[in-house]
This record gives sequence, structure tokens and C-alpha cells, in this order.
Amino acid sequence: MAKFGRIKRQHGRIEGLDELLDRIVRDCPFVARIVPGRMGRKKGKTLAKLTVQYATSKGEGKVTGLKCIYTKAGSWQEVFITCDDADKARVWIEANYPS
Repeated sequence: MAKFGRIKRQHGRIEGLDELLDRIVRDCPFVARIVPGRMGRKKGKTLAKLTVQYATSKGEGKVTGLKCIYTKAGSWQEVFITCDDADKARVWIEANYPS
């Protein structure tokens, strides 16, 4: 699957998330599509970070992906990443955006 760098922009996004997603789509060779999900609030003020919650795989040659959580300044947002290889994408994200 070729990387075509698409980010769904119909949903609202937490401040700073767009720049992060643009960098991931541009620089990670395994990412095909990113869909921001629901948002919420939490107590406390945290530094901006992207954390991989889990990876999914539908078998060989099928869709794989990651569910991530982006947190910043008392807010959080789910981020769903469709990729060619979820394991390699997870390693790349954790190496470039450590928690």
C-alpha cells in the first residue's frame, strides 16, 4: 500500500495536534491515513505527548492500525492511524515521540 498522507480534518482537534499529525504523515513511511477521534478533559496540566495505546491487525495483507492518545494541557484526544505495518509504525512513533 502506498502512503498517500491523508488526515481526516472534519473533526475538531486539540491545539498542536495538526502539526504533529502532518509530521507523522510526512515522515513515517508506514502511515497511510490518520483519523482524529473523540476528545475529553482531564485534571491537571500535562505536556503535549502522543502515546500508543494498542495496535490492531486483521491478518496478512489486511488493514492494520494503531490507537493513540494525544494529551495536552488538561485535554486528550484519540487518534486512529491506519498503516501498512502496525508494529513498525509503533516502533517509529515511540522512537520519535517518546512518552
